[in-house]
Amino acid sequence: MKTYLKLLAILLSLLLTACSTSSTYDGGTAEFVYKSSPQPVLYETKDKSSDIKAERQVIKYDRIKAVWLSYIDLAPMLTGKTEQQFRTAFETACRNVSQLGCNTIFVHIRPFGDAIYESDLYPASKYISGKAAQKGSFDPLKIMVELAHSYKLSFHAWINPLRLESEEVFAEYDQSFLTKKWYDSQNGYVCSVQGDKHLWLNPGYSEVRKLIADGAAEIVRKYDVDGIHYDDYFYPTTDESFDKACFASSSAGKTLSIWRLDNITEMVKQIYDAVKSVNSELVVGASPQGNLDNNYRYMYADVKKWGSQKGYVDYICPQIYFGYNNPVKPFLPTLKEWESVVTEPSVSLYIGLAVYKIAGTESEFVDTDGIIAKQINDINDSKACKGFALYAYNNLFDDSQRASKELDSINAQIKALK
Repeated sequence: MKTYLKLLAILLSLLLTACSTSSTYDGGTAEFVYKSSPQPVLYETKDKSSDIKAERQVIKYDRIKAVWLSYIDLAPMLTGKTEQQFRTAFETACRNVSQLGCNTIFVHIRPFGDAIYESDLYPASKYISGKAAQKGSFDPLKIMVELAHSYKLSFHAWINPLRLESEEVFAEYDQSFLTKKWYDSQNGYVCSVQGDKHLWLNPGYSEVRKLIADGAAEIVRKYDVDGIHYDDYFYPTTDESFDKACFASSSAGKTLSIWRLDNITEMVKQIYDAVKSVNSELVVGASPQGNLDNNYRYMYADVKKWGSQKGYVDYICPQIYFGYNNPVKPFLPTLKEWESVVTEPSVSLYIGLAVYKIAGTESEFVDTDGIIAKQINDINDSKACKGFALYAYNNLFDDSQRASKELDSINAQIKALK
């Protein structure tokens, strides 16, 4: 069996290496200089349960060069499309990311307590068919993972643990889903926030945290994803009324801030443990706000603990969406600050970069050519950082003159990385 596995790994490596590097795709020709990523490390899972392939391979890179594909990026490719239309569009995305020189994608598969995949726990996303809770004729996640791996891209399934759809969408759900049952029962597990059309799960309840952890485990059991990823949507408000009853019954003398910090940390740990129980080689990572203080003041995310101790995450990817002269959080000092946060050797530090701002109004991003490329260079020079992630896909490949110019500089910088 060991000899067979070695031969399988060699054949897989040869097959992936032979993948076409042509830059021609539907819609035109992409002008990129292609530099292949180093070969990924392949790991055999020890889990032999019946719903997992017995010899599953996990693609991981020592240094990641990632791109976020949000539900906003996926919707034009997916919603109401045939399987072949979606397959063609997503393959173009994989080809673009690969030819840019990146090796990892974070793909949004549960943006609003829904599922852009086959799930027994969450309703089908409206981004599949155009109608909430209505499944399509094909499984988007299965196709996405297959295509990503054909381009040697590590695929991290991106979830928002607590954010849900609106009350209007909830009216379309049936009682087969826990979130709908909780909403109808008004038991405090599903909450509203003033000024926010979305409903939110309350992480103060153990049942809520269990559903989130079970959801992560379901994904990694059913699909050959290489990791689970979530971003900075933790507590949606500082308002004490959000979870007043839950706090009164379970705070055990803690302050509201400490209690909420502990709830999120417990949720993070349960996600980590659930994923690792299926396959210890899979990675779990969080992308908190780049402003360190905001994580504690508003989001109740104890990122210092996660970055300094084992058992919470495998990587932290703060969204340092700031320019060099930002009056509050200038890029380089903020980078140094995060280097001091992630001290546990088993936890990697990646940096999220704001490609979307090149089409905005901030002068540093609009009037300064190549700012993202310069930040990539600074990350590469950091001994503590192991990579970067670019937000978001459409902002890189929207064909505008500004995006194309920035894309050229990013491509050149990635090519020059040591």
